[in-house]
Amino acid sequence: MSATAIYFPVGLARGGEWSYPFSCTWTSLTADFAARDGLPQSHEPAAEWYRTDAEGHYLNHGWGPAADTLPTPAIPEGAQCGSTTWKQERILAVAMRYIYTPGNPLGLQYRHHHIPGWDPSASTYTGAAADNPDTDDPHGPTAWDAGKGLDCSNFTAWVYNYGLGIKFGGDVHRQADGTAGPMGRRIPKEGPFVPGDLLYLHPNGDAGHASHTVIYIDDQHILDSRVNAQNRIGVQVRDRAGWYREAVLGAWRPIG
Repeated sequence: MSATAIYFPVGLARGGEWSYPFSCTWTSLTADFAARDGLPQSHEPAAEWYRTDAEGHYLNHGWGPAADTLPTPAIPEGAQCGSTTWKQERILAVAMRYIYTPGNPLGLQYRHHHIPGWDPSASTYTGAAADNPDTDDPHGPTAWDAGKGLDCSNFTAWVYNYGLGIKFGGDVHRQADGTAGPMGRRIPKEGPFVPGDLLYLHPNGDAGHASHTVIYIDDQHILDSRVNAQNRIGVQVRDRAGWYREAVLGAWRPIG
């Protein structure tokens, strides 16, 4: 997918294989993106973001600054769809902006960061198990390459914050438990699911806790941030097959 395809009004394609049939007008979903891109992503002063200790390690432990709460957008006139549909498609449009692909300056890889604007020039060293034990992570502390990115649950948190001004924390366990903030309505693992729902999955062989979260698109597709899954790196639309379908613990629907 090229960067220009991300803004194509009739749908978003993945390598020419698939596109989402947006029913709301594309302008209504995206007209304020430039203005929202100009808002501060964090209340922490930018001058403090990259401070290091005597050993050269970031004082924020590599996670970067915490996200600020962004304002709730108004649904524009001329959307040509209902308010719930607009909110659902708004979340998909926002999430798809960050698909990691050549030529997309907003594309994100998998990193243990809180906001997409955190762009460390040095590798970061974080305790993988301390906050988000994603199924991709090796056991124990992990060194991540320099550059921008978000892990699975900080990605879902950012998408809802940016898209609708719904702010909840980026801890995958608290999201799954419903204690991270305004997670909305709990949906059972059998569904039914609607676009924008946040599905929580368990690691292979351990159904006792959530280790990953994805954004539901339709019965055949999800969107998530992974190191590399289905031969796609970072934030990608992926097939809802195998583990993605079988390991679901339940879901939350932040859109009322």
